[in-house]
Amino acid sequence: MNIYNKIKILILLLSFFTLSTSSQEITFQPHIEIVTEHLPPFQIDTPNKVMGFATEIVSSALSSTPYTFNISVYPWARSLNMALNKENTCIYSIARTPAREEQFIWVNTIAERNISFIGLTERKLSITSLEDAKKHMIAVIRDDVTHQLLVKEGFTEGLNLFVVNNTHSLLMLLAKRKSIDLILADGYTIKYRAQFNNLNPNLFENVYQLNTKPLDYYFACNIKTSPYIIEQLRYAINQLKITGKIDKIISEWQYPVIRVN
Repeated sequence: MNIYNKIKILILLLSFFTLSTSSQEITFQPHIEIVTEHLPPFQIDTPNKVMGFATEIVSSALSSTPYTFNISVYPWARSLNMALNKENTCIYSIARTPAREEQFIWVNTIAERNISFIGLTERKLSITSLEDAKKHMIAVIRDDVTHQLLVKEGFTEGLNLFVVNNTHSLLMLLAKRKSIDLILADGYTIKYRAQFNNLNPNLFENVYQLNTKPLDYYFACNIKTSPYIIEQLRYAINQLKITGKIDKIISEWQYPVIRVN
């Protein structure tokens, strides 16, 4: 084989290697890490998998994209920290607040929620304002929108605010610890939370609802996530809305939200 043919073969091999490498780069898709908290019926931590209607919405949307993904449940503060600091990490169900506005890319709405003071039915507490609530000890989830709201309104941890790390313990605290008068939560979730904790839902009542209209819950991602990925995720959730899939999922869970805009 002469030198000309050797050079020709070498060029062909290099071209093939370059084309193969470029093809791998083009077809490579990043893995999406999704984090959340235990919050029935939105997302429910079970021994085998994460359930809940918001989980079904997120899973259905991600399954229509080219990305692999997994969903992990942690205490809310940990999930929040992971989504804040890890590229290609997304979080749900998260309330969009002015304090969080620049911290995440807000992909799309996936659900709605209300915020109410929940008390024990037998205590018959009367709350008509935040000032009334300040006379009581209230348990909230650390770094949740409810925690941030009460701190902003002048509530003080140790005085009238008791902060816990996850929702598993919230209702149990209200039911079992006499020093806890109220929790701040979505009143519609109480039935599901009570059942999960083997408690009678009738033990609890909605004492005072803070919001006059439902608050949006979002699927949001770390700010370093590629705009291309964000657009695909946003499109996937929008398609679920257009086709009525989100309404169907919510209806199957019998959660009283008419639609997600």
